[in-house]
Amino acid sequence: MPRLASKSRLRALALGAAFCACISSSLAPSAVQAQIGLYPDEVDRLDVITIEQDGRDLHAFSSVTGSRGRLRLDLEEVVLFNESRGRIGIVLTSHRAIGVSTNGGFSETRYRIAERAPERALVSQRIGLVATGRRALGFVGPSGIWIEEALTPEESIEAVRAGAAVGIVITNRRALGLAPEVGRFASMPFQLREKLESVDAEDTLAKLRTDRRLLIFTGPGAVWTFRNRNLE
Repeated sequence: MPRLASKSRLRALALGAAFCACISSSLAPSAVQAQIGLYPDEVDRLDVITIEQDGRDLHAFSSVTGSRGRLRLDLEEVVLFNESRGRIGIVLTSHRAIGVSTNGGFSETRYRIAERAPERALVSQRIGLVATGRRALGFVGPSGIWIEEALTPEESIEAVRAGAAVGIVITNRRALGLAPEVGRFASMPFQLREKLESVDAEDTLAKLRTDRRLLIFTGPGAVWTFRNRNLE
């Protein structure tokens, strides 16, 4: 009898294991498919666009969408700056500022009369910033357009910073924040005789410290907030 009981127990265990294996094999694929996909929804890319010059022609290429078009330079137009980063590229010439993104072709803004051509731009993953003596220019990658803010005659640009998805231009009168999803500069005026001590831009926010306040610009909402400093 003990031997028969042992055999019955082994048979029952074997049937139970087979049943569990069957249930497990039938449920496993659907459970895996419900939780994750075979490939991620989006692959994190870094430099995905480039601008190449060939004589008077500028060619833009994107690893995401392929060719982004061709632009012909003017006669005697000279390229002063050419840099690509992330999803945008910026070219500065003696006549205009040119931008290109993975979402569109070339976009430009020409310099005004007596406006000095800048020789450098600040290029981040999704924003490009250009400072002239008369305007603050911003190129936003998602829309592929130029944003501008005119400066007053008494205004001068003191600092330009950019994070992956936020840009900021500091003048002697105010701070101008730019976010990719908002088609304008957001202005924060300085108080009378307020002095700038430091400025920094990170992924989606910019931080300013003056002798009176701490100011934060957040990219997602393009909003300025500040706190008065404790000077005691």
